[in-house]
Amino acid sequence: MRRILLLMTVCGLVSPVSANDLGFDLSLKGTYTTSTRIIYDVENPVAFEPERVVPSNFGYGADIRWNVLWSRFYLGLSFEKIRSSDDSYITPENAPYVRIPSTESFDMTLGEVSGYYIVPISSDEVQFYMGGGIGLYSGHRNSSIAGISPQNLSTQSNFGIHVLTGIEYSLTNILGLRGELKFRDPHFDVTNEFTQSSVQYNGYFLQLRRGLSVTRVNLYGINYMVGLVFKF
Repeated sequence: MRRILLLMTVCGLVSPVSANDLGFDLSLKGTYTTSTRIIYDVENPVAFEPERVVPSNFGYGADIRWNVLWSRFYLGLSFEKIRSSDDSYITPENAPYVRIPSTESFDMTLGEVSGYYIVPISSDEVQFYMGGGIGLYSGHRNSSIAGISPQNLSTQSNFGIHVLTGIEYSLTNILGLRGELKFRDPHFDVTNEFTQSSVQYNGYFLQLRRGLSVTRVNLYGINYMVGLVFKF
C-alpha cells in the first residue's frame, strides 16, 4: 500500500504530503433523512393512489476519502444503510369509522462516488467543503394491509446524483468530527402483487389491488450526517 501511494505521489496524482500524512481518511457516520415517499402504482396513472410519507429515516455507514490531484480536492467512496418503518390506518370512504391497520417498512443500500472541494476560507483546524457525485441505490420493501402482505416479485435499483456541503473540525492530527448536508433523490422500484382479492377486518371487507403493481420508495428528504473521522 505504501509503495502504491509513493508511486502516485511521484506521478503527481496525489498532492505532496508529509511522512505521517498519507492524504487518506476514514469516517464512521450516523445519518438522518427527513422523509421518504412511498408512491403506489407509479406506472398506472389512472389508478394512481395518494403517496405515503414516512418520516424519521435513520441510517449508518462509512466513507473513505483520498486527497488527489491537488491539496484542495478529495475523491471519496461512501456506503450507507437506511431503515425505516411506519404504522398507519386506512379509512374507507364508505366506512369512515373503520380503521384498517397498514404498515410500510423498507431498507435502502446506498453506494456513492463523490468529489469534495475544500473552500479557501478553511484553516488547518476547521475545513469547509462542498461537492457532489453519483450513486447507486437499491433496497427492499415490506408492507401489509390488515396483516396481508403483497408478494414482491422483483426490485429495480436506480442511479442518481447528489450535491453536498459540510464542515470538518480537527480534534487532533489523526482524529476529527464531520457534519454534512446532502441533497439527493434516490429511489428503487418494487413490483408486487396481492395473491387474494380482498381482506376482512372487524367485519369489513376491503378490496385489494389486483394484478401487478410497481411501488416506488423515494428517499427525497435532506440527509444529515455526523461522523467521526480517522486520518492517515
